Amino acid sequence: MTEQHRPDEGRILVVGSVNVDLVLGVPRHPEPGETLAGTGSRRSPGGKGANQACAAALLGGDVRFAGRTGAGPDADLALALLRDAEVDLTATKEVPAEETGLAVVTVDEAGENSIVIIAGANGSWSAQDVKSLRAAVKASDLVVSQGEIPAAAVDQLALLCAETGTRFLLNLAPVIEVGAGTLATADPLVVNESEGRLALTALTGTDAPDAPDAPDAPDDDAATVRGLRDAGVPSVVMTRGARGAILATDAEFAEVSSPKVHAVDTTGAGDAFVGALAVGLARGESAADACRRAVRVGAFAVTRHGAQPSYPSRQDELPQ
Repeated sequence: MTEQHRPDEGRILVVGSVNVDLVLGVPRHPEPGETLAGTGSRRSPGGKGANQACAAALLGGDVRFAGRTGAGPDADLALALLRDAEVDLTATKEVPAEETGLAVVTVDEAGENSIVIIAGANGSWSAQDVKSLRAAVKASDLVVSQGEIPAAAVDQLALLCAETGTRFLLNLAPVIEVGAGTLATADPLVVNESEGRLALTALTGTDAPDAPDAPDAPDDDAATVRGLRDAGVPSVVMTRGARGAILATDAEFAEVSSPKVHAVDTTGAGDAFVGALAVGLARGESAADACRRAVRVGAFAVTRHGAQPSYPSRQDELPQ
């Protein structure tokens, strides 16, 4: 479908993964070699790219999504909530020789998840595929991508953004071996604690600070964020779950606290954060203002089950 542009909203292009999530409830995560009885299962749309596009559109963003699916009913399920959210899917293509991506997600009684991903059609992205998006990149105010498509495609997307002067938000999740030039284009680079340490090691060739063991230990997350900035990343946002986020730009360094909520499922909460952050940045908000809303959107998402089904719309009241 083609969505008419809303002149009061910045245009967002999300290039990334689209999956079907198979979510398994478990009392706790199993040990290696252990068999556990689950508490239930469900299938729903997922994939980091699709999640972020859906979250942004539900919050009023003008969103185009470029993804790859296989053929068959899984593709329909994977795209269903994007269609409901009125995301422009004209740049999303079917790859008949591949399966639609699959994520197997286990969620324990505390709401914590573990995820195994089968790339399927998401792995078919090439640099040439990305080159075909030049016009869409140039027409966008913000381009968003993640680590669930091949690094060559992400590198090419960063290059297009640099050539067209389009702001590039890279959520390096999971961490893949993108080029140093790609990280130097990311404005912002969005990572969680472990992703930030891996990215810093990749950039500098040295070990990043370990996470603190004691509650009163120095905040090595902040050191990691500063290290990424010192290594040439234009701006960095580190998500830290219930502890909120850290933001570092040329203008400021800030810790943004998260509302206190009862988490039932953390699946896709980071993507809700990124989608909300993208909407704010595309609208021209400061990074700090966009982060403050994004942590509230992420907190809302963990109070509901699933990824895309848990995301708030503009009408929902966000936790304070």
